Amino acid sequence: MATVRIKSSRVPKSKKNVQFKVEIKGELNITAFVARQRVNRYLLMYVGNLLHAGNPDLLINEGLAQWEVPIEYSIPGRGNLGTVGHFLIDAQNGDIKLKDSTPIEEIKTHASRLYQQATSHTRA
Repeated sequence: MATVRIKSSRVPKSKKNVQFKVEIKGELNITAFVARQRVNRYLLMYVGNLLHAGNPDLLINEGLAQWEVPIEYSIPGRGNLGTVGHFLIDAQNGDIKLKDSTPIEEIKTHASRLYQQATSHTRA
């Protein structure tokens, strides 16, 4: 079965039944906004304050709806340096699916690499 990816800008912002042109019906208990909040809270508590959630995409695969939330890395004076990973959030119960998401150490490695690239351009 194929995966359907729907940009969050096309998904209603409130909790309600939704219908897509691909004829998938379902109730989203967790909105894109709430998914971003959960990722931001997790990142702040367990990883660091320079990482934040980007705009999520809705993924539907084998009847399971989940939000794929990109993790962005930003630094003061430079803004957003790029995406360093993603978290998957269950669209029904809001659980962060860490085992299916980018590992924290990999996120830190990507962020460090982006920081080195950004600061090396400043010194040159």
